[in-house]
Amino acid sequence: MNVQEIIKNIEERDVKRKSFSLDRMRKMLELLGNPQKGLKSIHVAGTNGKGSTSNFIYNMLLKAGYNVGITISPHIERYNERIVVSNEEISDNDFKRLGEKVLEEEKSIIEDYEKLTYFEFITSIAFLYFKEKNCDLCVLEVGMGGLSDSTNVIESEDKLLAIITPVSFDHMAFLGNTLTEIASQKAGIITKGTTVISSNKDSDVVKVLREKSLEEEADFYDLDDIEILDLKIDDAKSSYSIKFKSQIIKDIKVNLIGYYQVYNSAIAIAGLMELRNKGKIKISDSEIRFGIAATKWPGRMELISKNPRILLDGAHNYDGIKNLAENLKLFSYDKLYLISSILSDKEHKKMLEILSSYSNDIILLDLDNKRKTDMSILKEEAKNYFNNVEVSSNLVGAIEKLKARAGKKDLVVITGSLYMVSEVKKIMDI
Repeated sequence: MNVQEIIKNIEERDVKRKSFSLDRMRKMLELLGNPQKGLKSIHVAGTNGKGSTSNFIYNMLLKAGYNVGITISPHIERYNERIVVSNEEISDNDFKRLGEKVLEEEKSIIEDYEKLTYFEFITSIAFLYFKEKNCDLCVLEVGMGGLSDSTNVIESEDKLLAIITPVSFDHMAFLGNTLTEIASQKAGIITKGTTVISSNKDSDVVKVLREKSLEEEADFYDLDDIEILDLKIDDAKSSYSIKFKSQIIKDIKVNLIGYYQVYNSAIAIAGLMELRNKGKIKISDSEIRFGIAATKWPGRMELISKNPRILLDGAHNYDGIKNLAENLKLFSYDKLYLISSILSDKEHKKMLEILSSYSNDIILLDLDNKRKTDMSILKEEAKNYFNNVEVSSNLVGAIEKLKARAGKKDLVVITGSLYMVSEVKKIMDI
């Protein structure tokens, strides 16, 4: 098999099944020699913000001299982005080799357990790769949920830190229809004796996370335990000082746009400060600063053109769009133009309503994706909120059209799905 055949095999699998059992994943890893055992890990769950939070942690640990593995989802352009060790993506050859190993061992479990899911397959490759590369520490971003996510097989003694970013409504078919049900799924990564850091503000969510932490005898901290001082923020960056448990780190510089990146970086820093306090890791204040400043996260509030200004953001659910809207206040512009593509399992009416507060014009992209919203439905919904609604199946054409319309003081925003972010990256070669 070649790497494309392995990827095709992965893409044809169920993304997830509605089951809280990790039996299939554990059996698979047993046959692979339990590569996850002994991998000291930091686990990151949440609805929005877990990708950048994971990357903040990863970069700080790299600056501290650790050999660090990270697994993230989704990828933007290549599957290789999902599995990285010390700034080197897994090669096509290694992805193929380990993928074939998983496929071979999977044959013996299909009758009793069914085939691996999409996430289980990729996570199996990641654990094998991290073990081969002798990672000192691993940062594991949850694919979906937490309790039954394929990454949640790490032993309690190997899980140093559990971070839970803001929880909101997404993937309800798998995670539940209420915020507390979804929070319970995210809280599933909290295990015996670990340290827990949360950036959630919703009292019902915090209650679920606190109770689970108490049950597992895990130390719990949230934004009430973190003080952000001397915050300066604009449409390109931010800087601040952080106070956590009477310790202060000054002059932290974040080169990602947005208020929420301040909070994402702050809980990442607080988490590593606490691991340092407990003697679990060695990291200096300057290594923390350098790691935060070095963090990049493509496709999230990313300015991809300056004339005209084009902002690319993978806000793919209601809370993501709310964050985008909040951070648009950092920009000054005469007129804002929108290009958007919203998947069918998202709250598209509410997302369109928020976006309409910032623009009268929107181009809806009819992209070739099996999860897309029926364009006739989306167009009719958009007409309730926008004066001018266009539909285009030509991403290049839509971007060029708005480039021609927008002046130097205007802003073009492309948002609505990470799939679209991937397409933009490809066509603009960025």
